[in-house]
Amino acid sequence: MVSWGELRRWDAAAVGGVADGLNRQISTLVALNEEVAGAAKPHGWKGDAAIAANNRGTALITGLEQRVAEAAAVRRAAHEVQIALERLSSVVAETDELARRNSWLISDAGEVVLQPVVIDLTDPALAAERAKIHEELVDRVEQIVRRANDVDADLAAILTRAARGEITEQGAGTLAQAADAGTAQSGLTIIGPPPEGTPADNKAWWYSLSDTAKAAVFRNNPEWIGNLDGIPCVDRDAANRIILDREITRHQSVVDHNPGDEDAKGKLDGLRTIESRLNSPQPGQQQAFLLGLNTRDDGKAIVSAGNPDTAADVATYVPGTGSELASIGGDIDRSDRMVRAAQRAGSTSTAVITWLGYDAPDSILDAASESYADNGRGALAGFTDGLRATHEGPPSHNTVIGHSYGTTLIGHAASDGGLNTDDLVFVGSPGVGVDDVSQLKLDGVDQADIGKRVHSTVAEHDIIRLANIEVVPPGAGEFPGYGQEPIDIAHGPDPTDPDFGGQVFTSDPGTEGPVYLGGLSGAAHSEYWNLRSTSLTNMGRIIAGEPTS
Repeated sequence: MVSWGELRRWDAAAVGGVADGLNRQISTLVALNEEVAGAAKPHGWKGDAAIAANNRGTALITGLEQRVAEAAAVRRAAHEVQIALERLSSVVAETDELARRNSWLISDAGEVVLQPVVIDLTDPALAAERAKIHEELVDRVEQIVRRANDVDADLAAILTRAARGEITEQGAGTLAQAADAGTAQSGLTIIGPPPEGTPADNKAWWYSLSDTAKAAVFRNNPEWIGNLDGIPCVDRDAANRIILDREITRHQSVVDHNPGDEDAKGKLDGLRTIESRLNSPQPGQQQAFLLGLNTRDDGKAIVSAGNPDTAADVATYVPGTGSELASIGGDIDRSDRMVRAAQRAGSTSTAVITWLGYDAPDSILDAASESYADNGRGALAGFTDGLRATHEGPPSHNTVIGHSYGTTLIGHAASDGGLNTDDLVFVGSPGVGVDDVSQLKLDGVDQADIGKRVHSTVAEHDIIRLANIEVVPPGAGEFPGYGQEPIDIAHGPDPTDPDFGGQVFTSDPGTEGPVYLGGLSGAAHSEYWNLRSTSLTNMGRIIAGEPTS
């Protein structure tokens, strides 16, 4: 195992010198190819001696081709190791400097040890900051050493194969062809992301790779990082654009061969919508980034209006029942509107993310189940952790906004292990899985202040107000044993209820429905993002960290 102390002493230039020396020797031999071949078959020489000399010369040439192939394999390995070591040496120095600036010391064994300090470690904010730095240092050391051991093992394997004669000229006819054959049998592998790694682990792994290694991941394995929390926004976007192009091509082929495939048509429409938003933003729209894509089942996608790694205010919008890849355009439009609302409220730098990273219920009856929230809460928690891990500069003000069943998912995530965000917003909620705000947890927010950070609204005419009324499913009573029991589609009390304990902000009444529904309507449930609406204005204020009305 390579240690941190050994990593400090690794010399990329020395390895590069080996590669350069081998390159000179191989070039010299390749240039002599014709002369060597001619020496084995002197012109005009005939007889038994000529045959014996020719056989001996051919054997020597074959042996020389073998040596050239081996040398070429080692040359390529040494060159790639040099590139890897240059990156590793750089990140080791940067990590040591990060530790020094924050009064930590990394021992030769890789242990992160606290140095004597004169600051007040009883200060909760300072203690939290130091703990965060310590965690980052531990993750960096782990992933840098992991990458170093991978490089070391790869080089050792190539040298062993060359020493055992396992790298061959593969029937080359010339020394140049032998060199090409040897080169093709060499090269470092690219170590994949850490198994079940945290966003911080994933960030440290990506940080340890050279630009050459990262380029290989983009070229050969973009799916490694496209949906991986902890990878910088720009890099996730680059990987997902590659995947997006592939998926558009694949779904277009399916539609071309089977025009009646409505599922493929719908997904293709959604993929085209994402492509258009990425490549052809409308005037006033921010650059968009594709942070996740998956076309299985109903499809999933994560699209950010603005770069969350650099924005001062970052919001994650979680849509509700009926959301799917085919109809993602409407949700992206909502995010774009929230960006403009936050800017009007004073946000100087904003990113709003459409997070369709879970399988949403297909219907109101499906929405009675908590399984969709339970299945998606881990993904949402990991995503919010990833936003923190990759953010550059001072911490951003982060908000998670849910609509309809999206609020239920957020509530389950925040009550399970907590969400790494500053504020929660529940819009048109059927309940969030808890009885009051005291059961919700936000990382870095004192539990005594949680009620100040949870904001809810419901329109006067929103049909979601019927959530606490039991719904009788279609077919009830028509067939024995089917649909006999009404379904309760609520997931707890209305978070706008004063007893829930959070902040309530104003929404416009919404479209009024028929008298027999008490004036409630489905239209009002979807009007919170109408232009110039009170609810949209208030959501912009929350994203910007400003008070609401």
